Amino acid sequence: MQEQVFFSLEGIKVSDTQFIAEGQTYPLEEVTSVKHRLIEPKRGFSTFCMLSGSFLMIFEDVFMLVGGFSIALGMLAWFSAQTLYSVVIHTAEGEKQALTSASSHDVDRVIRALNTAIISRT
Repeated sequence: MQEQVFFSLEGIKVSDTQFIAEGQTYPLEEVTSVKHRLIEPKRGFSTFCMLSGSFLMIFEDVFMLVGGFSIALGMLAWFSAQTLYSVVIHTAEGEKQALTSASSHDVDRVIRALNTAIISRT
């Protein structure tokens, strides 16, 4: 019997026998469920830069310049941080984060394909 492919895009493949993502192959017979996870960016560095820059703006001369630069750097880091989305698969061995992407749409498509593949194997 020929392998049925449900999704294939740039190194990601979902078929009725396996799931390939980020260089790992997961046998579909071991996957019990799939879920979507949101990974919020860490913004500690940017918060620190903006707070320390605000404190330095109190002083005059060079400290004010450094404070302004620190605030600008913190804002740049804050707004450039991306939210990531991941595909988490559950197996008998536990939970594994199988795929991470900046595109929620792509992750949703992979999850739909995995659910279809899981249903079709029974």
